[in-house]
Amino acid sequence: MGRTNPTLRDEFDRIEREWTPFRRALRRRHQPAFDAVFERARAHADAGSMQNPRDPWRALVFCVLVSQEAALAETGDGVQG
Repeated sequence: MGRTNPTLRDEFDRIEREWTPFRRALRRRHQPAFDAVFERARAHADAGSMQNPRDPWRALVFCVLVSQEAALAETGDGVQG
């Protein structure tokens, strides 16, 4: 039997597609930053799936926050852990 619900990665892809007009409106130099947000979210989608969120936006934001905090910690600017 297959999955009846889309995966969280599928949901992130759907959200990214919905925001394509926003990406196109960004200056070219800022478009890679837009792409990086979704890459950061996908990097933690497995953990986000364990939460089984009703609203994929909440999972996307939290996944991005975790990824950004980890990046800050690597540079010494974030929470020490």
